[in-house]
Amino acid sequence: MIATGLHSLMELPEGRFDGHCHVFDAGRPMAEGRRYTPGYDATPEELCSHLKAFNLRGALLVQPSFYGSDNSYMLETLDALQGRDDLCFRGVVVLDPGFAPDLGALKALAARGITGLRLNLLRRAEGFDHGLWQPLLSAVDSLGWHIELHVEEQHLPRLLPEFMRRYSKVVLDHYGLVTSTEDNDGLRAILDQPRDRLWVKTSAVYRVHPRADRSKDVARMAPLRDLLAEHLGDDRLIWGSDWPFTQFEHQMNYDLAHRLAG
Repeated sequence: MIATGLHSLMELPEGRFDGHCHVFDAGRPMAEGRRYTPGYDATPEELCSHLKAFNLRGALLVQPSFYGSDNSYMLETLDALQGRDDLCFRGVVVLDPGFAPDLGALKALAARGITGLRLNLLRRAEGFDHGLWQPLLSAVDSLGWHIELHVEEQHLPRLLPEFMRRYSKVVLDHYGLVTSTEDNDGLRAILDQPRDRLWVKTSAVYRVHPRADRSKDVARMAPLRDLLAEHLGDDRLIWGSDWPFTQFEHQMNYDLAHRLAG
């Protein structure tokens, strides 16, 4: 089975894409309070090399959390990669809630290839104030962007239905961080949603099962992937490598990640 959700979400040309990866320069300023600081660069050239090696048509770049809302490096990368005939790129930004409702600025980001906004609520979901964020989220929704949630599975029953009621394109990172196909509230929250507005990224198994044997990831995740495909459809699943596998570089490589593409 091949996840084709990136086509339905972003109206990309036919072909296989990496739906979740990062580029960064370790010498750039980084956000205060970050959980991780890379000691190396993840360059656009390296990414393009991987994409070509695995016959992929392009990628969706996601703003790394350690840059905070400074999206400048990713935007510069998108600018530099625009116009390539062989590969196609889009981006997902991180913004502060006070950015809205500057539609002009949002449209300028869209013109540079931005199609989504990421909310990294990992370890911060309890304090999430939807009222504070709603002006920005409604603004990006009005432009047809998707809203990407990175949050632990135990928070999905509370957060996901509200996002689904309010916004037209909602994406869950990394299997929704659901750890099992056994009956649990997080998985049930996903399966209870209307399929026409929800996408799930089948990416970064190591963030779901960090201590597991990576060589068994395909078999380990097959039951959950099959269940998601049955309820949502392959056109609502998005494979992503999560390259360069920050904090798990010693466990992962692009070949292992690509085996989960289906």
